[in-house]
This record gives sequence, C-alpha cells and structure tokens, in this order.
Amino acid sequence: MMDPVTLMLLGTAPAVLKVADTLAQILLLRARADLARARTAARNEDDKPGGAR
Repeated sequence: MMDPVTLMLLGTAPAVLKVADTLAQILLLRARADLARARTAARNEDDKPGGAR
C-alpha cells in the first residue's frame, strides 16, 4: 500500500501536467510572435533604399 504523500502526489500529477502544458503553449506563442516581428523588421530593412539606414 502506498503512503498518503505518494497518493497525493499521484493525484496532483494531472493538474501539474496541465499547468506545464499551458505554460509551454504560452512560450510557443511568444516565440512565434517574436519570430514574426523579426521577420517583418528584416523585410522592412530590405525595402529601404541603399543609404537610408
């Protein structure tokens, strides 16, 4: 038979995994947004005339 602490930890595992998944999704969305901003900035730099930096 398992002790109460082990049972409690096993019971909270789904909630911990859900929080970890949510945090991972937030980080992924932020990384995608940063990449999109960097690509847009690079495109805007390419559109400028030669000496206009």
